[in-house]
Amino acid sequence: MSQRENYTRILKKEKGEFLPFVPNFDHWYNINQTQGTLPEKYQGLSRNDIVRKVQGTIWARTRCLDVEIDSTVEIIRQEKNGTITTDYHTPVGSVQTVHRRATDFTQAVFLKSHWVKTVNDIRVVRWIVEHTHFTLNVQPFLESERAVGDDGLSLVGLPYCLPYIHFGKNECGWEHGIYLFTDYRPKVEELLELYTVKVEEAARLLAQGPALVIASGDNMDEWTTPPNIFRQYAIPYYQRIAAILHSGGKVFQVHWCGRTSHLLEFVPECDIDVVEAIAVKPMAELTVPEAMAKVGEKVVIQGGLPSILFCPQGGTREDFRLYVKALLEKVPHGYRFALGMSDNVPPDADFSRVEMVGELVASFGSTEK
Repeated sequence: MSQRENYTRILKKEKGEFLPFVPNFDHWYNINQTQGTLPEKYQGLSRNDIVRKVQGTIWARTRCLDVEIDSTVEIIRQEKNGTITTDYHTPVGSVQTVHRRATDFTQAVFLKSHWVKTVNDIRVVRWIVEHTHFTLNVQPFLESERAVGDDGLSLVGLPYCLPYIHFGKNECGWEHGIYLFTDYRPKVEELLELYTVKVEEAARLLAQGPALVIASGDNMDEWTTPPNIFRQYAIPYYQRIAAILHSGGKVFQVHWCGRTSHLLEFVPECDIDVVEAIAVKPMAELTVPEAMAKVGEKVVIQGGLPSILFCPQGGTREDFRLYVKALLEKVPHGYRFALGMSDNVPPDADFSRVEMVGELVASFGSTEK
C-alpha cells in the first residue's frame, strides 16, 4: 500500500496498513535553505524529497483559492529598514498594519501593530471583509499533487481560522481583543458572524474542488479560548463548516498546537475529522493516549512529537530515541493516529532526530496495536 493510500485511509477513519510518519519541517527547511545551512546531503533537494529520505509521508500545504479585495479598498504598502507599513483606505475609514522583519537568522516577519486599535476600526475591517472575494483555482493544488505523487497528500486551507481566534490573534492582538470583545460584544459578534459567512463561501468552493483535506489554522489554545468561549463560539462554527465540507466528501482538519486538555472532550460535537499538531508533554499537560481518549473513536489525532525534543535543549539524542520508542508502543498503527510534529521542527533543530523517527517507525513494523 502506498504512503498516499495508507494516509488517506487513516484520515477517512478507515484501516490502513502502517503508522504514517508525517513530518512538518517546512520552517526548518525554508530558513536553512535561505541561509545555505541545509545539511550537505540534503542540499539541492526539495522539501518533498527530504521527506522521502527520512522515510516519511508527505504532507504538502498548498492552496485552491484565489483571494481578492475589490477596488473599493485602496491598499498602500511600504517597506523601510525592515518595517512594513500597510494602509487600507475604504469609504468608511482607514486602518493600518505594521510588520517587522526579524534581524536574526530567521528573517521572520511578525505583526507589530494590528489594524483594529479602537472599536471604530471594526466597521472598516467589516468593509474590507465584505469586499473580499474568493474564486476556485485548482492549478496550485494540481502542481503540488504532481510533485507529491503516491508519497503522501496535498492539503489546502480555509481563508480564515476560527473567527473568535482570528479576531483576537490577527485583528487586534489578544489582550486588546479580549477587552473589545468584553466591552463591545455585539459589534465584535457581528464581525465574527461575517467571517463565518465568508468562510462558508470559501468552504462551498473547496467542497467542489479536488483537495481531500481542508485545514483550519486555528492555533487553538485554552488560555485564550477557554471552555465557556469554546462552547459558544467554536462548536457552532465548526459544525457549520463541517456540514459544508462533508457534503463534498472532504476531511475537515484543525490545527490545535496549544494547550487543549480541557477542550478535546468537545471535539466530537464539532464534527471535526482530524485534530493536527496536538501539543503533548513536556509542552503541555497532556499525553497522546489521553488526547485520543478525550476525542473518541471517530476523530483522528496527528502529532505526538513535541518541537522542543528535536533540539538539544529538549534532551539528548538517547532521551529522544527512548521517547519515540515508548510512544510507538502506545499508539495505534494503521488507524486513528498519524505521527507528526507538535507543531514544527525549529530552524536550529538537530535534524538527525527527524531521521531517527523515520528509522524507528520503519523498524517497528506494521504490527497492529
